Amino acid sequence: MNVTVIGKYGPYGKAGVGAASCYLVENNGEYLVMDMGAGTLSRLMAAVDMKKVNYIYFSHLHYDHTSDFLVFRYLLEDLDHKVTVFARYEDSEWYRLLFTHPLIEVVNIDTDSVVEVCGLTLTFCDVNHPVPCFGVTIRQKNGKTLCYSGDTLDCENVEKLLCDGDYVLLDCARQPDFKGPHMTIDQAKAFAARHPDTVIMATHQSTGYDPEKDFEGTANLISVQEGKTYSI
Repeated sequence: MNVTVIGKYGPYGKAGVGAASCYLVENNGEYLVMDMGAGTLSRLMAAVDMKKVNYIYFSHLHYDHTSDFLVFRYLLEDLDHKVTVFARYEDSEWYRLLFTHPLIEVVNIDTDSVVEVCGLTLTFCDVNHPVPCFGVTIRQKNGKTLCYSGDTLDCENVEKLLCDGDYVLLDCARQPDFKGPHMTIDQAKAFAARHPDTVIMATHQSTGYDPEKDFEGTANLISVQEGKTYSI
């Protein structure tokens, strides 16, 4: 399994060079997209034949994780290509605007759901964010796992993801004095010390702060790079 970081910023991309949250998972030539924030569709089109993208997972429905999905619908029409979306049901106009389209099949998921796609098994847990948000564990048949926290503060299920994952895309890249619904580099370092066998991939980064230098010396803690593919 490979994961390519399409966009790593939030709540908006970095001027001229960055995009909001989006991750492309490939397994045996099949593709799953996780979130599709602002600035990500053109990057996805450069990274993969979009006719091969059949599955899209949304951790939650904040704009910086969903906005490019609106224009993606135009591409679906041009390609005459159907996709399956996995998302939590929400009784909102945004949910209906995003997902009401004849080329989009929506599968509503919850914490009891088990999804089998691309030769992978996906399970879900609630994390701590101002809106309902899932963390996901993606398990290969060989037992190797990639976890993605979505957006979250520290909570019991963050520890569960870190215990479950060989690699964890984790919302833990904000500066130490940050106040808001995302975790800081100090927390990231503490997680890395408690979980030395887990590679923590810090993401959802601020456009004004790069944690890479602050992670030096911590072997299992990395600042993800846009456009880079990581093998799990």
